[in-house]
Amino acid sequence: MHGNSMFAPLSLEEIRFPDRRIAQPREKLPIVPVPADAPLLETYRHPKHGAPSKVWRYADALDQLMFAVARFDFLDGDGKPAKEILPLTFCDIGRGRRAWRAKGITGPRPLYRLPDITARAEAVLIVAEGEKSADAAAILFPDMVATTPPHGAKSPHKADWAPVAGRTVIIATDNDEAGQQFGDKVSELARAAGAKAILHLPPDRLGQWVWKDGERRDREGDLPKGWDIADALDEGWTVEAVAAMMADPAFLSPYSDAEEREALRRVEAGEPEEATRWPFRVTQTGVEKRIERADRETGIITIEWRWFCSPLQIAAETRSSEGEEWGRLLKITDRDARAKEWAMPMSMLAGDGTAYRERLLSLGLIMAPGKFARDALHEYISTARPGIKARCVARVGWHSRTFTFSNQTVEPSNG
Repeated sequence: MHGNSMFAPLSLEEIRFPDRRIAQPREKLPIVPVPADAPLLETYRHPKHGAPSKVWRYADALDQLMFAVARFDFLDGDGKPAKEILPLTFCDIGRGRRAWRAKGITGPRPLYRLPDITARAEAVLIVAEGEKSADAAAILFPDMVATTPPHGAKSPHKADWAPVAGRTVIIATDNDEAGQQFGDKVSELARAAGAKAILHLPPDRLGQWVWKDGERRDREGDLPKGWDIADALDEGWTVEAVAAMMADPAFLSPYSDAEEREALRRVEAGEPEEATRWPFRVTQTGVEKRIERADRETGIITIEWRWFCSPLQIAAETRSSEGEEWGRLLKITDRDARAKEWAMPMSMLAGDGTAYRERLLSLGLIMAPGKFARDALHEYISTARPGIKARCVARVGWHSRTFTFSNQTVEPSNG
């Protein structure tokens, strides 16, 4: 590919007019927050889709407009109804001109209704997939603050989740695989941001019924794929009806991510308990330990995943050719995103762990302060069963039929 290099082929216009300088398109630079003299969002017209049918505004904590998300409804090439959701940002488009353009902002995006999240500091947060669903949740759950990350299920990781720290978060998922994946990602992000509790409102909590003539009736057939909380509003659910449902302690449950759902499947399938109860998991942000707490009054068990160190994988069990000197092959990712390996002798676990922690910290591991993190790390390394075994040798050279270098092994071919 030539890209924009000096050796790129000439364009048709450059061939026809060799003496004319071709102006290069200028990058659209977002202006945030949006200045007070900016034209109204409603004046924007998409070059292909025309006027937006709906616009949702995103502001910072001081209620300054940052950007918007717009929905465009149109007919596709076959004459069928179609839609497109696009970000709208006020931009510097060059030569002293400024205008709204279909472009996203850089850096972390604010959550929808961030000023409300900030102002109602004690309110529970309910996170839906998309602005339309968040608007419906705001109607049905007026005591909560309804929100969503920009672009819904596509990129929740691009939002700034810091405002959920110390808050109870309810995730209302859509009835499809994308909705489940969205819920899992939001759960992970909210947990990493320090959410106090993460609960789940699955689609069938409301979707198993519809309202007709003021009466709640069982739904006929399966819940439609993609059903969401906005559909609940369309099907007759009201604030009063939802409040009556919430009186049932089982209406909401602790959010179970993909790993926990797999553990439940194993239990239901009768697989060994050891395979389902190991209380650790590795995420993008590090290693977490599962903490279960039972409410003394209701008996409801809540689950918290508590972070104690940066990413640390236990890749293999190690031992000598004589079956002695057992250890663990540990993989650490440091703050420069460099991966490192260390074959740690299990004998280092015999004391208080200071020696092996010093070595891990020198390799770039980050640990939470306090006794919990020390104990959790000790238990994590001690009880891991990676399923892969490796042999540790003390020197470069032949070991049985394998020649070992410092970074690889070579075996002779059978020929």
